[in-house]
Amino acid sequence: MSRLRAAARSSIGATLLGVLTLLVLTACTGGPVDAEGGPVPGDPPPPAHVVVADAARAVTDAGSARLGIELDGPAGPVLANGPVRFDPFAAEFTVDLGTRGAEVRVLGDEAWLRLGGADRWQPLSPGMVPVGAMTGALDAVAGLRDVTEEPGTSEIDGVPAVRYSGTLDLAAARAEAPGPATATRYDELAGLVSETPRVTAWLGAPDAAEPDRGRLLRLQLEPAGADASAQGIVVDVADPGLPVEVTAP
Repeated sequence: MSRLRAAARSSIGATLLGVLTLLVLTACTGGPVDAEGGPVPGDPPPPAHVVVADAARAVTDAGSARLGIELDGPAGPVLANGPVRFDPFAAEFTVDLGTRGAEVRVLGDEAWLRLGGADRWQPLSPGMVPVGAMTGALDAVAGLRDVTEEPGTSEIDGVPAVRYSGTLDLAAARAEAPGPATATRYDELAGLVSETPRVTAWLGAPDAAEPDRGRLLRLQLEPAGADASAQGIVVDVADPGLPVEVTAP
């Protein structure tokens, strides 16, 4: 009996020693280890298209952001910057038309323009402001295809960034749209940049400050093919979740 008790104590002691060894090794290596002290393989990193899709969804899930938008217009680039609420849509932009500045306010389907130096706001016809293209560029992530992470880092507005490139299949995104309103946004975007535009996304690099790490900083869509009427669009994203209050003029 004494031999059995001694064997049991020895077994318990060995088990405790093994547990303590694992705890010490884990603390020293900063990660889990296996029974022989080697590191335990972690989960593989998500595919690049999932990384980009999650970053874009995080922006729309925040409900609002400050957007800087550049459109390739027929007379040169059109630049707009201002706070945007995604649903219900509202925005207040300062617009650079090249030779003259302007202000644009958007509330749902209504929009108004005031040229620089003018006192009065003028109503804009429906469709004059490409609301669908702006929002569709951020949430058509179901159509991302062949996305790869590019080597090295760049910088977007002072934030170190990792660049991803691929294509956007807007027909596929439309097929998975949750409703007709979303599908219409994708149609508007396709009419602007073609059905399968090239897409480039810049996300905050791992060494970026915490608020920007992994965050979508810039999204660029460029027309694919020989459609001369197609335009490119660049969307810079800042301050996701900021309060947005827009009133009709």
